[in-house]
This record gives sequence, structure tokens and C-alpha cells, in this order.
Amino acid sequence: MSSSLGSILLIAGLLITVAAQWAIAIHAFAGAPLHGILCFVIPLYVFVYARKHKVGIWMLRAWYLGIALIVVGGVMASS
Repeated sequence: MSSSLGSILLIAGLLITVAAQWAIAIHAFAGAPLHGILCFVIPLYVFVYARKHKVGIWMLRAWYLGIALIVVGGVMASS
């Protein structure tokens, strides 16, 4: 039972994390296309960009939630 719940949490965390990263990148493209391109090319530039903007902070919280779900799901799936 815990392995199936762990798998669900892993998938949900992955989807939330990817959706948050895409939302931050789209916000970057809306502001300046160069920042949007950098979000796709440079690893973790999404994190740097989001910390500088007020809307990005809310999206980062969703990103953190996704990462937490991935960790919890991984622990539950491994036991």
C-alpha cells in the first residue's frame, strides 16, 4: 500500500515541479525574452529569476512543494 502511495506522490511531485518551472519560464518570457531563453538554457536560472520577482516567489513555493513530494514519495516507495 505504501509503495503505491509513494508512486502517486512521486508522480504528483514531478508534475507540480515541472508545472512550476514552466510557469516561471513563461513569466520570464513575458517580461524579457532573453530571461526566458536563459531559463531554458542555464540550469537553475529559473530559481535565480523567480527569487527576484514577487510572482516568482509564489511559484517557487509550488516548486518546493513538488520537491518535497518527490522526496516523501521516494522514501515511501523504497520501504
